[in-house]
Amino acid sequence: MLPECQSAEAAFGSPTVQDWELFLEWSTAEGWRVPAQELALYRHELADSAFVLRDEQSQPLGFVTVCRQHGSAWIGNLLVDPARRGQGHGRRLFEHAVGTLSARGAAVLWLTASAEGRPLYGNLGFREAGRIERWVWGGTGLAREGTAAVGNGHLYDLVRADAAAWGSSRAGLLTLLARGGRIVSAGSTVAMLQPGDGLRVLGPWLSADLCPRSNRIVLTSALEAFSGSGEIAVDMLGGSPVRPLLSAAGFRQCGETVLMMRGEAGKVRFGEVVALASLGSMG
Repeated sequence: MLPECQSAEAAFGSPTVQDWELFLEWSTAEGWRVPAQELALYRHELADSAFVLRDEQSQPLGFVTVCRQHGSAWIGNLLVDPARRGQGHGRRLFEHAVGTLSARGAAVLWLTASAEGRPLYGNLGFREAGRIERWVWGGTGLAREGTAAVGNGHLYDLVRADAAAWGSSRAGLLTLLARGGRIVSAGSTVAMLQPGDGLRVLGPWLSADLCPRSNRIVLTSALEAFSGSGEIAVDMLGGSPVRPLLSAAGFRQCGETVLMMRGEAGKVRFGEVVALASLGSMG
């Protein structure tokens, strides 16, 4: 973990249990959907990738999280105290995230931006790379026997397809996200339904040939693996030909952000990426 950065006015550190409770309060008021599994990772395995900015009285001013995989990384969950916005805290948090990732060897940085955040990111060298659409399904499911469960073979297929699309392996992150989840595949298409209570993420979702039949099978299998009641969220690349399948299955689009990056994408093959591995915060 990097040492805390002290200054006369404020300091960066790691969030405490109480800080995370405040983060949830602020994010809920903002209308954010942050999966419980993601928060658990940032409190444990990824604890060195979550930061809180405190004022001189040690009160939280804001939060930011990062997720690095080899030479690339994502910045997410940038959140400032609603009562103290417009004072430059968001920029300080963002610059801290960028500096931390650069020091850790990340040459390519990604994020998803709202309309409010785009000017800040653009001023710091980020450029638009596409759009991300949020699709959500809500209802009650009943897992069927025989649905593909996470295992070495299935996880290997997911990691391999993900690395082919993004240009580098994210095996470590995908292994963490897959615990307790389901991986389904058909042909060259593979996706993961992550675990969760109330809200589950369907992603990453990769398809080398975008075969309609294979993607339909994968989506149907993911829905069959869903049990209990709640929602499934998919952060899909805008304009994907898979969008009609979501609509036909009862998903609805409920938001859109801009995919932004800094650095050279290199071997990224966007045409093979159907959906992200998170709701915009971990890639």
